[in-house]
Amino acid sequence: MLNLRGVDLNLLSIFDALMLEENMTRAADRLGMSQPAMSAALQRLRLTFKDELFVRSRVGMQPTPRAHAIYPQIREALALIRGALAKDQHFEPSVDERCFRLLGDNYFEAVALGPLMAQLQQAGSGLTVEALPFSGQEQDHSLSLRRIDVDVVIDYLPLAQDYICSELLAEERLVVIASADHPRVQTELSLEQYLAEEHVFLPQRSRERSQLEQALGGKPLPRKKAAQVQNFSSMLPVVAATDYLAVMPSRIQKIYAGAFDLQCFQFPLPIAPIPIWMMWPAALDGDLAQQWFRGQLRGLVNKL
Repeated sequence: MLNLRGVDLNLLSIFDALMLEENMTRAADRLGMSQPAMSAALQRLRLTFKDELFVRSRVGMQPTPRAHAIYPQIREALALIRGALAKDQHFEPSVDERCFRLLGDNYFEAVALGPLMAQLQQAGSGLTVEALPFSGQEQDHSLSLRRIDVDVVIDYLPLAQDYICSELLAEERLVVIASADHPRVQTELSLEQYLAEEHVFLPQRSRERSQLEQALGGKPLPRKKAAQVQNFSSMLPVVAATDYLAVMPSRIQKIYAGAFDLQCFQFPLPIAPIPIWMMWPAALDGDLAQQWFRGQLRGLVNKL
């Protein structure tokens, strides 16, 4: 067993900074170190791990495969240490500064991001939210949580890992939209009418079935694909200008109801509500600022 007395644990913070910045100068600035001190620390890191760890390139310091392999565990260990040290600390949103990093899809950004930022603005001038790019890939979200690159992930697909905490925030109902002057769909929408029309699709999150089919419990639905857009908000102007139909969350439809001349119908089949999950790194579970932020998200969804 490795004797930790012979390892300088301060090097782990230096390794973390180099992984985040991939640049010696920026990593040194992040930690308040001089460039020579950072270079010397990197040499000690290489001796400790018996690997180059970072290789110079035209774009900076590129991590080696060994560095990528050990980074998730080191990042998690540092977060656990910070969490242990912060347990007796006080978080005061009105005076403290904190940037919360959040991964949420187009649904979350359209429905909740504005109200969330308004809540934080009222709570304290030093509180901000950084909405990070949402890939929609479970492995990317899982890796971000393991590395503690994000504070919270909001998605309808839960992640089951021992390093991830999760909570069901809310449920969402799906509705069908059509243009107000649709030549064939008026007043009501039967299943036969629904399947006879052409539809606007979103990209599939699963190779096996679409998001709608997942909500239907895997039941295949023979819809005619007329167009594909990248997010729900793009569906609205497309449907308003055509005879196509689209399925979208009820909350988004309500937000944009006044901006487009559209009809809204219940889905013509029994359909389960869509779950909205909040997930966060288990290593941050006890962090006071994180607990406060998750409380803000809970309170927010109850108002929507």
